[in-house]
Amino acid sequence: MSQPDTLNPYQYQDLLVRSHDLYAAAKYQILLRHLEGERELSILNAGCGSGELSLLLAEAGHRVLGVDPALEYIELARLNADRAGIESCSFLVASIEEFSSDDVFDCVVATDVLEHIEDDRGAFEKLVRLVKPGGTLLITVPAGPWLYGFHDESLGHYRRYSRRELRRLVSPFCRIEALRYFGFSLIPVCYLYSKLLRKPYPVGASGDAASNPAIAFTLRSMLHLDRLLPLPLGISLILKATRPLSIRPASVSDVSQKRRDKQRFYEASLTGL
Repeated sequence: MSQPDTLNPYQYQDLLVRSHDLYAAAKYQILLRHLEGERELSILNAGCGSGELSLLLAEAGHRVLGVDPALEYIELARLNADRAGIESCSFLVASIEEFSSDDVFDCVVATDVLEHIEDDRGAFEKLVRLVKPGGTLLITVPAGPWLYGFHDESLGHYRRYSRRELRRLVSPFCRIEALRYFGFSLIPVCYLYSKLLRKPYPVGASGDAASNPAIAFTLRSMLHLDRLLPLPLGISLILKATRPLSIRPASVSDVSQKRRDKQRFYEASLTGL
């Protein structure tokens, strides 16, 4: 989630209130729904942060390895796992670029990770190589380049994605099974706080049912509706993809070569006119 070997104080504070983050919880439920009916999968959670999603996946019966480049985040994740008494989930300090494994996983999950990495194509190709042929990739990224603001700058985001941009990133390597926006109801909040006020989102306060029951109930209801009814806009994109069984993922060089071949064919066609 962070840059390798770098603690982001803004992000760390965000992780400390993640248990009150109703938006993240609703997004995780969509991801869990994509794995309904699956049993005892081996799952890599790349950029696991403080481990909330990893623990939910473990509670669903899967074997989970969470990795993150920030030691402080991994320590939070291990503490959360100890408190929950969950043993089928382990955590390791490593970035996507650094991580290696002799085995491939049934499923690879990366929530709000790719926007932190300058070479997102190279990072996604690495994630594909870590999932077995026929296996599943679950990806979320912040949506709407026009929403890029204080929140993104503070977290070290290189970008926010449009639906077309995420599809273009993934398509050379995987078969897209599902791609949707999420968080339509939070677009005004995102625009107000990040673009206009340039202030942190009120995540902890708005999601604390004990301190703000009315606000928490309203937000939970809006997100529940948002989760059930995919809309054509949102502050996040959620993707489910499958690594092909018999076709190796195209590398960056493969994609570049295809573009050069198309250009040469086009130029040759013009010459022949």
